[in-house]
Amino acid sequence: MKIINKFFLLVIVSTVIFSCDRDNEGPTFTPPENISDILVQDEAKLQAYFETHFYNYEEFENPQPNFDYKIVIDTIAGDNSNKISLKNSPSFGFKTIDVNSEQFGATKVESIEHKVYYIIARQGVGESTTFADSTYVNYEGSLLDGSIFDSSSAPIWFDLATNIPGFSLGITSLKGGDGYTENADGTINIENYGIGAIFIPSALAYYSDSSRSTIPAYSPLIFKLDLYAVSQIDHDRDGIPSFMEDLNGNGNLNDDNTNAEEERKAFTGQIQTVFANFRDADDDGDGTPTSEEIIINDDGTITFPDTDGDGIADYLDRDTK
Repeated sequence: MKIINKFFLLVIVSTVIFSCDRDNEGPTFTPPENISDILVQDEAKLQAYFETHFYNYEEFENPQPNFDYKIVIDTIAGDNSNKISLKNSPSFGFKTIDVNSEQFGATKVESIEHKVYYIIARQGVGESTTFADSTYVNYEGSLLDGSIFDSSSAPIWFDLATNIPGFSLGITSLKGGDGYTENADGTINIENYGIGAIFIPSALAYYSDSSRSTIPAYSPLIFKLDLYAVSQIDHDRDGIPSFMEDLNGNGNLNDDNTNAEEERKAFTGQIQTVFANFRDADDDGDGTPTSEEIIINDDGTITFPDTDGDGIADYLDRDTK
């Protein structure tokens, strides 16, 4: 994804807005708005959108032979005045995730629950996905006014661990497809794949970053999605799937680092100073690879030994090797 994959949650602190102070020479720094204030604004915009728009649910309920299975969102007005709004649709729902203001460099320190809303036009019958998997998708990203800022011309694989958190969380409402067949020209047909849309508040997208000319700062976003396939990822190949390395359960892999302090001391002055657990093959930094401190059972499940019985698994405990 040309825009989404450039997003890294832990470096949003750099999105500081320059402003000119006429009483002083040179630029001054204006910190991002408080996430509590922006969330109120985003929620008002999103709820108004949900109440005044609908999707082509009737076409999905009774698909005609020529139906292209594309989700279409339109305004409830005129000939469409009797349509069921997104908000009242039985396929409408949301998932929640906590957002910490410190990741944006906001002055007021806050941790506030945010909602990612979704519409499931078709669930899909294949594999479920987690926020840390790789997904094979078609997508279209737009603002609430309908302006399209990005889209795919063909299906593409996305590593959700490097996408904006709202996208990575929202896509987990869908499943992949089945019935894979390869055509003579090398293309692949996939049947019964997931189709839907997700609606993301700005703190789970690009927040105050105004460097993208097509996405104004503090913009809620919409993504229409076709989810064809899912592949579970173990980014550091330590035997633990990446989604299991979200130790605090907040859907953000980048803030889980068991030995961050030791890494900062070891790599002082270098560009890369810390490695989150999902990118670290030795999570506790004790010199023994994580893969040697866990047990992968025959059925694929993982056992996490705790040799010294202190309640901390060996692979996260520097006291055991």
